[in-house]
Amino acid sequence: MKILAGLLIFGLCAFAETPADTEPSKPAPIQDGQSAQAYINNALYEYLDRPPYLMIQAETPFFEKWIAGKNMWIALIEFYCGESERNKIHCLTVIVYDPLTNEHRFMKPDEVTQEAAGDAI
Repeated sequence: MKILAGLLIFGLCAFAETPADTEPSKPAPIQDGQSAQAYINNALYEYLDRPPYLMIQAETPFFEKWIAGKNMWIALIEFYCGESERNKIHCLTVIVYDPLTNEHRFMKPDEVTQEAAGDAI
């Protein structure tokens, strides 16, 4: 239930924070659809050191968020990973993409909230 609420909140935030026409559009690697799905799948697979089993259950589209004093693109990802389909764990993470460096990092949802709240003060 928490996961569905988190996906709903992040999804609503995506609509609330859509960029204006004068702002740059999404970088090519994270465009909605197949491009973003492939990017997320590859990044997560490498980050987890190539787990034998990885299944992405749900992901939000990338949306802009002000984090650590910079404009970043983030997506919430719910997934399962482990040794096999029978021996797996349920996980939730946020991928944070920096358009200036074209690099990403993974954060816990509460870490994103804390860093974004710290910028608002």
